[in-house]
Amino acid sequence: YVILQAPLYVHEGDDVTLRCHHYPGYPGRQTIFYKDNGIIRNWGSYPQLRINNINLGGSRGYKCTKEVYHNLIYYQHSGGTSIPMKEIFTTPAIKVTPFPVIKGDDVTVTCHTNVSPYRPETELQFAFHKDMQNIQSFNSSNQYGFQSAKKENSGRYYCEAKTVSGRIIVKRSKMLNIELNAIFTQPEIIMTVNEMTEGDNMTLTCHTIRSGLITDTELEFAFYRDGQNVQEFSLSDRYEVKSAETNHSGNYSCKVRSSTKNITRSSEEVYIQIQELFSKPEIEMIPDVDIERNQMILTCNTIVMRNDIELQFAFYKNGQKIQEFNSSHQYVIPSTQLEDSGNYYCEVRTSRNGVKKRSEELTVGQQGEYDPAVIQNMIRKLDNKNDNKNMENS
Repeated sequence: YVILQAPLYVHEGDDVTLRCHHYPGYPGRQTIFYKDNGIIRNWGSYPQLRINNINLGGSRGYKCTKEVYHNLIYYQHSGGTSIPMKEIFTTPAIKVTPFPVIKGDDVTVTCHTNVSPYRPETELQFAFHKDMQNIQSFNSSNQYGFQSAKKENSGRYYCEAKTVSGRIIVKRSKMLNIELNAIFTQPEIIMTVNEMTEGDNMTLTCHTIRSGLITDTELEFAFYRDGQNVQEFSLSDRYEVKSAETNHSGNYSCKVRSSTKNITRSSEEVYIQIQELFSKPEIEMIPDVDIERNQMILTCNTIVMRNDIELQFAFYKNGQKIQEFNSSHQYVIPSTQLEDSGNYYCEVRTSRNGVKKRSEELTVGQQGEYDPAVIQNMIRKLDNKNDNKNMENS
């Protein structure tokens, strides 16, 4: 006897009319409308209910009751229905590309939603917010972007979408936290050992940690000493020096760059001191020349920096080796002759790692401080003097 007439479907924001309709030809009275079994209108004999700007919360179920006259009396009858509610557009979702966001990226934030296929003519506008502050007012573009992403672009973003005409419906997306991810951490110089001495093999590593979110990038490494490049960019994260010398001391740093993105990061400088094992040798002639024996002694003098170092010495005259390496730091010319004049120098080396150093040259002879000819004249004069004394004694 009674049915509740309703549209086949409605969209949120629509104005809806429900009709509590009874069988034609019979009198009706006392119409009551219910929502979720609660009375919302008691209309008496008026059979219609107008709902303005219906929302999704009103879709669970409606019914009506009416007294209908038949069989000589009024009987109460009811009818019910659920109204299929449709979204005019879906709740927006905020998306960011590229993801993850890397420092220096050009970034696009999109407010994505779908319009109901039953209302394809619906026009929407979009707005964007960051950290609860509006950064783009409502307009027809569903995108917001920024170039060359910086630290200050990090934050919590959300977007809003609303209808332009008719009932204004505004929907808000969930929060999206945009963080600037690093492809790799700031590099640091790591040395294989804490102390380096001459002759050691020095290995420096440019240490960085790659992001687990980004796997499709190759890193290249370069090394610098006192600001000057000592190893060009390559895939190797190591810089090696075989048998380091004191002139390898300095402030070292490294750089890492991505081969797929224009990103370069530098390490802090680290001062590395190559400790000296022994000083540069000096070649000298012993001042108190043994005139009676006509002997000349050259010494190769150096200062040892470590007690556990064993040194070997060699001597050269006019570029030719005259004494092989051995433990003695002296070279003795037992009977000085004029042909012993020349340019002398010495070399010192370690027995452990072969660090070798050479002295400056010492000129012995007519152009030098110690002239064997002068020494021989002194010897002859001494001999003559001794002969005269012997004759007087006789």
